[in-house]
Amino acid sequence: MAKFAIVAVVLLAGAVSQSQRIIRETTAESADANAVGIKDVLQKISSGDSSAKDDATLVEFIKEEILKTAEEIKTPAGSVEAAAKKAQVLVSELTSAYTNAIYKSKSPEEGRENFARFQGTVQAIVEFIKNGQFIA
Repeated sequence: MAKFAIVAVVLLAGAVSQSQRIIRETTAESADANAVGIKDVLQKISSGDSSAKDDATLVEFIKEEILKTAEEIKTPAGSVEAAAKKAQVLVSELTSAYTNAIYKSKSPEEGRENFARFQGTVQAIVEFIKNGQFIA
């Protein structure tokens, strides 16, 4: 009887541990959807195979990522600081991707077009931050 009780406790502990792991993984997967989306669009931009539609998609992913970052911090000042730091990192990654795209441009006109798209994308992110739309 004691062996049965020990086995039952071990199985129960394993089941609880497994269910908690599944919950954590599900939350992490949904939270990382934006990060994966950002990474995919940045790679597409960096390769030179992107369009203005990709820029709009990227801006939406970045806005969601900034909102998520701001919501994780419970104080308004901390929220603003965390969102600003996250935006700075994301714009840095965006700059790198567009720099690659501009260098890979096949003509000066294509390079100018990529640069203009870069400016528009950064401007959209800056306006979002300036307007403080992420502050609850």
